[in-house]
Amino acid sequence: MMARRSFLSIAASLGGALALAGCDKPGSGAAYRYRLTLDVETPEGAKTGSSVIEVRTWETHFEGKRTNHEVTGQAVVVDLGARGLLFALLAGRGENGGLGSVDHAAYLPALVALRGKKLRDSDPEFQKKLSSTGGGDLIDKEIPFLVRFRDIDDPKSVEAVDPNDLAKSFGEGVRLKRATIEMTNDPVTTGIETKLGWMNWPHEILVDYPDGRAPMRLPDVSPRGWVTLSIVTFIARPQ
Repeated sequence: MMARRSFLSIAASLGGALALAGCDKPGSGAAYRYRLTLDVETPEGAKTGSSVIEVRTWETHFEGKRTNHEVTGQAVVVDLGARGLLFALLAGRGENGGLGSVDHAAYLPALVALRGKKLRDSDPEFQKKLSSTGGGDLIDKEIPFLVRFRDIDDPKSVEAVDPNDLAKSFGEGVRLKRATIEMTNDPVTTGIETKLGWMNWPHEILVDYPDGRAPMRLPDVSPRGWVTLSIVTFIARPQ
């Protein structure tokens, strides 16, 4: 029987292992924080949520030059009152609007600063823009992947939210007015566990035994028809 560890602790360990695999962090590299903010228009009035995310990057030359990163932070939560909670994840949006890369949160400032340019993360210009002092409105796939829960206490009730059609998920008159980032020195945002209490459930409750299926699945265009939504898209903590 698997030890009774919380899903959150397992996710944190996994995130740290992925970030540090095959290298040691040197003493130098970029470190920056930015605030991601979502402004939502509703019939009840304007609603806003934001999250301060910290990113540390460093270069390695293992199998070629590359940039490694470590993200500390959590998804943006926008409280829409009786309509529910909107979450902007640490992951981006991929092809056909599906779940994209979990690297999205690390590289978002550079993506905005270098909008329209296709550069590898090892390119000097990309490196310079990682800690860009700029900011601004997000467009298209710069906007993170959005989700909601039909039942906030049930992780299996997760649903993708179309940033161009919030009304479909939250009712007529609800729309994403804007999503922005700005560089900041404010403390990293915490406390998402108070909104999603199941993050601290024992692991064996969060997994369907005996087949080992993860609880959070979203439909996609892959041959199997779904993708697993990991806890690290909601919260990232370094080891």
